[in-house]
Amino acid sequence: MAALCEEFTLCGLLSGTGVRRQQQQQDGLQGVEEAAERDTVLVTDSGRTVTLYKVSDQRPLGSWAVRQGQRITCPAVYNHGSGEYVVVHDEKVLRVWKDDDANFDKAFKATLSADVCRVHSLPGAEPFILFRGGALRFLDALLADPQQEIETVVTEDEKITWSRAFLEGEQPVLLFITEKHPDWFVYTWRPAFSACQRWSLPPATDGSRVLDFSATLKNKMASLMILFSSGHVRHSEISLAPCDPEVEAELVVSPLLQLPEPADAGALIVLDDSYIATLTPCAAQQRDRLCIWNTTFQTLQDNKEFTQKTWTQLWTHDSKLYIPHGTSLLVLRYTCEPSCLASALGKGTHKSAGDAVSIVNWEALTGKSEQPKATAPRRTPRRRRPPASSEEKSSFMEILSNIPTTPESQIPSLVQRVWMSEELAHLQTTVSSVTQGLVTRCKTESRFYPQSSFIKLIESGMLSYSLCPDLMTLCLEKQDVHTLQLCLEQFVDVPEGVLCACLKMFLTVDEEILSNTVMDTKSAASYVHVNEPPNPPEEAMEQEPAPVVQNGFSSPVVEEDSCDVQMLDKIMPETQGSPVSLRRAVLLNSVLTSPFSETFLLPHLKDVASEQVIILLSYLYYLYQKCSENVTLNLPGQERLSVTQILDWMNLILDAHFTVLVLLPKAKPLLRTLQKFVRAQMKFFSELNKIEGSLSELQNVQRRPRSHGRYAIEVLELY
Repeated sequence: MAALCEEFTLCGLLSGTGVRRQQQQQDGLQGVEEAAERDTVLVTDSGRTVTLYKVSDQRPLGSWAVRQGQRITCPAVYNHGSGEYVVVHDEKVLRVWKDDDANFDKAFKATLSADVCRVHSLPGAEPFILFRGGALRFLDALLADPQQEIETVVTEDEKITWSRAFLEGEQPVLLFITEKHPDWFVYTWRPAFSACQRWSLPPATDGSRVLDFSATLKNKMASLMILFSSGHVRHSEISLAPCDPEVEAELVVSPLLQLPEPADAGALIVLDDSYIATLTPCAAQQRDRLCIWNTTFQTLQDNKEFTQKTWTQLWTHDSKLYIPHGTSLLVLRYTCEPSCLASALGKGTHKSAGDAVSIVNWEALTGKSEQPKATAPRRTPRRRRPPASSEEKSSFMEILSNIPTTPESQIPSLVQRVWMSEELAHLQTTVSSVTQGLVTRCKTESRFYPQSSFIKLIESGMLSYSLCPDLMTLCLEKQDVHTLQLCLEQFVDVPEGVLCACLKMFLTVDEEILSNTVMDTKSAASYVHVNEPPNPPEEAMEQEPAPVVQNGFSSPVVEEDSCDVQMLDKIMPETQGSPVSLRRAVLLNSVLTSPFSETFLLPHLKDVASEQVIILLSYLYYLYQKCSENVTLNLPGQERLSVTQILDWMNLILDAHFTVLVLLPKAKPLLRTLQKFVRAQMKFFSELNKIEGSLSELQNVQRRPRSHGRYAIEVLELY
């Protein structure tokens, strides 16, 4: 689920009059860019001013303006490497300054030899300049020689209308889009390759206009989203793999979302892997409307209407939306929870549960159709790529045909050809088919098992359990815990039966296998501490004297009169070592953070052996102790293991094995510990409820009118 939270006004905008006011009303803002800290932004208006704001305090930290008669022509950005600000005014004049530079005229100035379109800056990378001719230069290289010759990349009459920078690893990636009416072109640029790759966008079949673009980057694939005046939102996948720059390819555009009504203007921005925000005018009520959409299930999550003009501009930084509204800049906080069907029906999410699942062409997967259904008549672009040769058309079939005979040492290079294939529109189908082909060969050849290739295919993000159900079954047979862990992290549709099978394997696999497995334990090591030898909670409780039994009934547990922190410390004196090793804990965490449904998981949990149940329950109790020690709802680390997930699994284990645990002597000390702790928690929260009742009564007290003197004394009686 996604929702809009509180809103507030960051600053006023139309402070000037005359020409400046008319210019701002026409153009809106130049941009809202992130600054040095997460809670600071740089606001560049369409006139002469750049202002640094502290968002939470709603106050300016600094403001700089160019001279009268000059005009800023691109948004100011922050250089994360040097701590300086960069802006361009009057198309060619580059300015660089710092926080303590009060006089903007004395800041560093360099006049460039070509017009600048945009300055892009990313944390961890050097800023770079995008010129109107499509050329790019890093900032330091440009400052060393401001008058260097700048080449022209785009063709004549092409105009850059949108650009977006990403960071892949440690290298920046740039996408920019040009318009040459009526054609649109997409350019991709990476520093590792000297030339830009150009793609053509097919026009809308209904004749609608393009209103805005947005994009995300994941697994070396850029997902471009386009908002049309007809209300359609379409998307296209762009590969960042190197290819022939002389050949222009046409992108395949697929429908993603349909807005309720068409619009003459609009803004689009990606909030999450599964959520986007749109800002469009509502013709019926003559108001602009902000909507958050779930693209996975195509549902409206939240919306807000504005009574004044918004200029249809959107920016997002640090889970906040920035919208010019009337004469002010409005800030709206929003939340985006992971989106998956399993989490909607049951319990539990993990960090990749919000990954958008691509729509699969099942006919192509089963071989009934070679091409996807066309949504529009085919159109010949201005520079259409040459017809595919027979060798290119058969590249996919060639990879599949070579899987049964290729030596295992050459399988990684064969899998690498999947991403170099021309069939980018069917990449998900290709990846699933290659994975299934490798699994089929593993079943016929017992010694064949290309683990590294399986890992690469899983990490591509193109696989799911439903696309290759036999993969996890094979990994269970091979006891490949590393690949199973990746599957649980990447797949959002793992059945509860397979999830329980992974749980049983993780609980019983030998420590020798775990020690030889490549595994990232840095995250769990911050809260999983193993003593030598480990002392599970049940061992410590075995020394307690058994309760006195009379006539078959035991006396009630003596409850302490106090339920303060001392009593909680008495029941939980000190967290002992983890009952499982660090590597086993990492594997168990991947199961605990996986999506599941209680109804479907409970029958499979009943098949877990009693010894494994005690180990798992002891580990869950250990995790809960860690949360209680730090008074936190989430444990640190990438898994984001929460108290809710721990309690859900603890309840499921007790429901599935309650009779066995009651009759099992080894489990009684642990159950007794849990009983005492739950009793203490109940008393503690009971006292909190009493305090809450007293505070609520205070709110209902009718205060007597104060006297007209300088002061008054009031006495409030609680009892």
